[in-house]
Amino acid sequence: MKHFLMIIFVFDVTSAAAQLSGKADTSKGKRVAVMGEVVVTAKQELIKHTPGGKVFNVQASLLTKGSNALQVLERLPGIMTDRRNNQFSLNGQAGVTVLFNGRRVNLSMEELMNLLESTVADNIDRIELITAPDAKYDADGSGGIINIIFKKSEQEGTRVNTSATAGYGYRGKAVTSVAVSHGFKNASLYGSYSWLHDGVRSGFMGSGTNEDLLYDGSAFAIFSGISRRFQHTHNVRLAGDVRAGAKTTVGADLAFSANKSDNLTNTGDTWEYDSGDYLRYAALSEGNNRRHNLNASVYTKHKLSANSQLNFDASYLYYDNDNPAIINGQYFDRDGNLTVPGNPNFTSGNRGESFSGIEALTFTVDLTNKWGKKVEAEFGGKGSMAENSNDSRVERLVNGQWVIDPRSQSVVNSNEIIGALYSQFRYLLNAKASVQIGLRYEYWRREIDQYKEPFVIGKLFPNVLYKQTFTNGSTLSVGYNRRVSRPAYTDLVSNLFYNDPTFVFSGNPLLKPTISNIVKAEFNRQRLNVSLSYQDDRHPVLRYQITSNDTKEIGISSPQNLDYQKNVNLAVNYSLQPVRWWKIAAGSTTALRHYRVSYSLQPAEKTFVFQRLNGNQQFQLPWGMEAELNGWYNFRFYEGTNIINGFGVVNFALAKKLKNDKGSFQLSLPDLFRSFRVHTHIGGMTAIAFNIDTHATWRDETAFYRVIKLTYTRSFGKSSIRTATRNSRSEEAERIQ
Repeated sequence: MKHFLMIIFVFDVTSAAAQLSGKADTSKGKRVAVMGEVVVTAKQELIKHTPGGKVFNVQASLLTKGSNALQVLERLPGIMTDRRNNQFSLNGQAGVTVLFNGRRVNLSMEELMNLLESTVADNIDRIELITAPDAKYDADGSGGIINIIFKKSEQEGTRVNTSATAGYGYRGKAVTSVAVSHGFKNASLYGSYSWLHDGVRSGFMGSGTNEDLLYDGSAFAIFSGISRRFQHTHNVRLAGDVRAGAKTTVGADLAFSANKSDNLTNTGDTWEYDSGDYLRYAALSEGNNRRHNLNASVYTKHKLSANSQLNFDASYLYYDNDNPAIINGQYFDRDGNLTVPGNPNFTSGNRGESFSGIEALTFTVDLTNKWGKKVEAEFGGKGSMAENSNDSRVERLVNGQWVIDPRSQSVVNSNEIIGALYSQFRYLLNAKASVQIGLRYEYWRREIDQYKEPFVIGKLFPNVLYKQTFTNGSTLSVGYNRRVSRPAYTDLVSNLFYNDPTFVFSGNPLLKPTISNIVKAEFNRQRLNVSLSYQDDRHPVLRYQITSNDTKEIGISSPQNLDYQKNVNLAVNYSLQPVRWWKIAAGSTTALRHYRVSYSLQPAEKTFVFQRLNGNQQFQLPWGMEAELNGWYNFRFYEGTNIINGFGVVNFALAKKLKNDKGSFQLSLPDLFRSFRVHTHIGGMTAIAFNIDTHATWRDETAFYRVIKLTYTRSFGKSSIRTATRNSRSEEAERIQ
C-alpha cells in the first residue's frame, strides 16, 4: 500500500507477576485487593492469555480515551471489523457472538455495530476474546465470542471519574463522560453518563462491466456512494450490588442508550452501453435515524456450602429503530442535459420507512460444585424468549405520485425461543494436569409470519479440554468443541431496499445455520503464546453477496451460504521489553483456507492463505509523558466470490500526566498514515450474476481527512481499594478458568 509503514507490534503482553506490598498503590493500571491484613498489589497486564482465549485491559491503552467501542475492537489483535458489510471476524473466522457483561446482545449484526459505535469506550473495563468457549456459554458463535465487560464499583468510599474529548475530522467530534461510584462495607453503587457527538464522512467509488440488467448487451458502469453522518448519543448506566450476609450477593444493572443520526448520501451511477447509449444518475438520500436501547438485569449469587454455589440471572432487552429516508434523483445524457429514461424502473425518487423493534427476556441458572479435591462440576440451564417486528416499505415517484412498490412492502413479526441445558466436569489428574468435559444441548425455534414452517434446530454441543502445566510455568492446552451460528431474523426476511434503480438489498429465507467443529492446541510460555487449530465450517454465511431475481431484471445483494470452509489457523504472539521504558510486542495470524461457493454462475472452489499482523509499542517518556503506537495489517484475501486487497492502519497517542493528581491529557491520531481504505474486486474469484466484474474502494473518514482528538481525564475521591468481603476468586477467573 502506498505511503503505508508496517510496524510489527501487537498489544503489549506484559507478564508481570503479582507483588506483595504493605500499602495501597493507586498508580495507573494497578489493582489492589485487601484481604484481612494482607494487601496484594498486581499490575494489570494489557493482555492475558487463558485456556479459553484472551482478556484485554483496554483502559491500559492510551488510544481508548475518546474512542467508541467499535474503534476499540478494531485495534484488538485477532478482531477484524468489516464496516462495509456490518460483520466481525475473530482470527479470520466469521460468525462471532457479542456479549455485554456475559449476556448475549440479541440484535442483528447491523444494529449491533450501530450500538457499539454509539458506546463510549471510557465505560469499558475489559474485553474477553473467547475462542474456545466451554459448555456454560451459548453455542451460538462459530467464530468465537467477544465479551465486553463494563466498569462497576469495587472499592469503599466515593470515586468520581471524568473525561472530556474534543476532536476534528470531517466535522467536529466531542465525547464527555462522568462516572460516580461508592462502596459501602457490604454494598456498592455505580452510575455513569456519557454524551457523544460525531460528524463522519465515508464511502465508496468504483467502476467495472456487467451484462446490462434492463437492456440487451453489456455496459460499463461507474458508481459511487459517499455518506455524511452526524451522530448524537446519550448513554446512562446504573449498577449496584448488596452482599446480604456472608453467603449471598444480589445485584442489578441498567443501561440505556438514545441515538439520533442524520445521514446524507450522494449516490452516483453512470452507464455506457454497447449500443452507444449513455445515462448518468445522481441522487441525494436524506435519512433520519432514531434508536433507543434498554438493557436491564438482576442477578444473585448464593453459597450453598463451602464447595457449592448457585447463580441466577434474569435480563431484559428493548430496542427500537426508526429509519425514514427519502431519495431524490435526476438523470442526464452525455451532454449533461436532464433526460427521462424510458424504462419504468428508472424513477426520479424513492422514499422509505422502516421501523423495527426487539424485546427479549432471558433467564439463566448455574450450579457449581467441588467434589473432593479433584473434581469440579457445573450444571445449568437457560431460557430465552424474543419478539422481533419490522414494518418497512419503499415508495417510488411515478408521474409525480408516490406509489408503494409491492416488492418492498413488508410487515414482519417473528418469535424466537431458545432453551438450553448443560453440564461439565473438571478433573484434576495430578498437580499439573487437568481435563474438562462438557456437553450442552440447545433447542432453537424461530417463527416468522411470512413463512408457514418455523426454523428449528435441536443439537448437542460437546467440548473437551486438556491442560498441562510444566515445571518452568509453561502451559499446554488441547481441546475440541462444536459451535453453531444462527442467522439473524433480518438475514432471513425477504423485503427489499433500493441501492439504485437496478439493484436492491434483501434477506434470504433459504439461509442455513453454520455448524462448526473445532480442534485447538495452545502453548503459553512467559511472553510467548502459540495456538494451532483446525476448523470445519458447514454452510458459513457471507453477507452482501450478489445474485439476481428470477426474471434476471434486478441485482440482489443478500446473505448467502458457502457450501463449506475448512481452516488451519496458526496464531503467534510475542512480547519483549528491551529497556525499562520501552515495551514491544508482535503478533501474527496465519490461516490456510479452502472453501466452495454454489450461488455463483458456476460452482467454484478456492484455496488461499490468510495473513494478519498486529502490533503495539508503549514508551515511558520524560516529564510524566508516555506514547503508544498501535497497528494492524491484513494481506490480500478472498471473501466468497470477491477478492479483497491488503489494507491496514497505524494509530498514535501521546499522554501527559499532570502533577498533584490534576489529571492527564491524551492526544490521539487515529490512522496516522490515512491508509484505511479497502479495495474489493467484485466477481474476482469466479463469475457472478450478470457477469459483474467491478473494482470498488471504500474509504473510512480517516482516509479522507486527518482526524485529531484531545482528551482530558481526572479522577477524584478515595483510592481504589477492594473491600475485604469480596470473594478472592475474581469473576473473570470463574468464567474462563
